[in-house]
Formats: sequence, C-alpha cells, structure tokens
Amino acid sequence: MNNNIEVLEEVLDVLEDERKHFLDLVNQNEFRMEEINSYLRELSKSEDEDFKVFSPRNVENMHREQIEADVSEKKKYEEENKEYLKKISFLKKLIDKVNIVIANLQYEEEPDIPEENKNEDKDTLESDHIAHQILNCVSFIIPDADRAKVELTALAKKLSDDTIYRK
Repeated sequence: MNNNIEVLEEVLDVLEDERKHFLDLVNQNEFRMEEINSYLRELSKSEDEDFKVFSPRNVENMHREQIEADVSEKKKYEEENKEYLKKISFLKKLIDKVNIVIANLQYEEEPDIPEENKNEDKDTLESDHIAHQILNCVSFIIPDADRAKVELTALAKKLSDDTIYRK
C-alpha cells in the first residue's frame, strides 16, 4: 500500500508542477498585457501639442498599425489566459482528488488502534488536507483573487460546519 501512496505523491508532484507552469504562463501574459496597456497609454499622452496644431493627423492615425498589432496581441493573451485558467482549475480538481485518495490510503493503512486515537488521526489528516487547500488558495491570490476568495470562503464554511458537528 505504501508504494501506491508514493506513486500518487509523484503524480501529485507532476500535477502541482503543471499547475505552477500554467500559473507562470498566466502571469507572463498578464505582465505583457500590462506592458501593452502602458505603451498605449503613453502613446496617447505623448502626442506633441505642436503636432496637434500643425498636423491634420492624430496620433492614432500615425501609429494605427502598431496599435492594431498591440490590441490583437493583447486579445491573444487574454484568450490564452482563459484556456490556462480552465486547465489550472481542472488540475486543481485533480490535485484535490489525489489528495483525498492519499489521505484515505493512509487512513486505511493504519493498524487497529483505539477509536479515540483514530478520530484524532482522522482530524490530523483533515487538518493536513485543509492546510494543503489553503496553500493552494494562496497561489490563486495574485492571478485570480476572486477564485481565492471563493475557495477560502468555502473552506471556512466547511471548517465551521465540521466544528458544529463535532460538538
């Protein structure tokens, strides 16, 4: 049974690495989109007053091709991020399921011990799982604050429900 847990932990590491890879890609795209936005803002601010008075063209006409290319590039990054976030969400679900299987295998592997100790060990496993979920949520805070808030709220509700049922 211990080999099964080791294999699942290796799978878990691969899934975590893949999730981090996609998070890095999202962050890179976000950074590039911010660069494009900054460039476009500066372009509209940098139009010289003399140029405005003496030229029949505005800055958008002069730099139309560059602006269109930048807007197109930004749209491409936004679409990529949507796909990456879907993959991240899917990987998160897989990670959670693998963690549950690992926890169940570890629980089944325990020798027969008094019921009171089993409950304590079960509480420890649940605490470890919750700690892992919190760490996963922390990784969402920067790229997806709303999702982190939803995940943490659900976790807090689960904790409060579990506390009520234990009393």
